[in-house]
Amino acid sequence: MGAVRRVRGYVYNQWSHHPIVDFVLAGLSVGGLAVAQGQHIFASHDAEQRMSIYATVASVAAIVGGFGTAAISQYATSSGQRMTILRQTYGIHLRRNWVGLLTSMLFVSFGCLAVMMSDTKAEIGLGGWIAEYLIIFGAVRSFRLVWLFRLLIDVSDHDAGNPATDSTVRVNRVNR
Repeated sequence: MGAVRRVRGYVYNQWSHHPIVDFVLAGLSVGGLAVAQGQHIFASHDAEQRMSIYATVASVAAIVGGFGTAAISQYATSSGQRMTILRQTYGIHLRRNWVGLLTSMLFVSFGCLAVMMSDTKAEIGLGGWIAEYLIIFGAVRSFRLVWLFRLLIDVSDHDAGNPATDSTVRVNRVNR
């Protein structure tokens, strides 16, 4: 059981500390779907339906990016003891995650708009694969956003319920 826990902790740390993993996860997912389906998910959609899908995905990604901005505001203004420890211990990883989330949602929005502008034929080729990748990538990044929201809410709730009585903060470093 200890080996399973160590492997799970390693995978979790790699995922949480390296947001670039999401690019690979989305690529593997699209590749798996390509092998399973033999074609992209837009093959059976006409041009009008594809335009609606691209526009919807671009809009949703922009909205999710807005949620990320709200969470960053919460992170920046929180000042409790646990939040201070979280920043001192994992600040660089949290920044990577936040910046990655915001830029990726812009990437998904603008990518879908670019595919929308280039999709001028009845049949879509490479644009379909790009759009499929963008949709899956946006979904993977949305899971990351939910994870970060939950982390910040948990820390903020704990800090609000347990105000520090001592102004000093001690951080116990853990091997990472």
